[in-house]
Amino acid sequence: MKKIVLFLHGYGSNGNDLISLKDYISLEKEETEFISPNAPEPCEFNYFGYQWFPLKERSIEELKEGLKTAFFHLEKIIENIIHEHSVDETQISIIGFSQGSMLATYYALQKNLNFHSIISLSGSLPKEILNDLKISEIKSSFLIFHGKMDDVVPFNRAVETNSFLESKKFSSKLVLDDNCAHSISPIALDEINKLYEHWN
Repeated sequence: MKKIVLFLHGYGSNGNDLISLKDYISLEKEETEFISPNAPEPCEFNYFGYQWFPLKERSIEELKEGLKTAFFHLEKIIENIIHEHSVDETQISIIGFSQGSMLATYYALQKNLNFHSIISLSGSLPKEILNDLKISEIKSSFLIFHGKMDDVVPFNRAVETNSFLESKKFSSKLVLDDNCAHSISPIALDEINKLYEHWN
């Protein structure tokens, strides 16, 4: 059965940034499609990068409004993947980094689709947004990774997101790396591969 790994890059980056992770993911390459699109908008502060939504103020209200708009961008991407590759959502895993991670979690919790997994790398949602979501009854598994040295997105957001997911009876695993900043460490890759071990 075909598997789709969809990467959602961070703010100011592009699709080429995360696609290199495929070389470290232990899935049969013949059976797996790795997809890493650019976000839909040019980044305001990086001429060569893209953004899923603006981050001028980095306030809660700006996040809320940006995520609402980005939801529909991601929906189109996923609809196209399902149509073009003749898969259903259970054959899709979404790996998001930073802003892409926030969007992945935001989308998955509200859309009535049972993805194989949502993998959040250094970009969990603040509790002020989580508490306002209309949660769908889904069976997606969540893996949340965050570095404790992160000075861009505080790691306590990952703790809050994991606690929120557990309170809603989702399958969620939190992994914190004491020696990682706003990045993806080998520990994160190991945990991704553990999650994928039993993906049939």
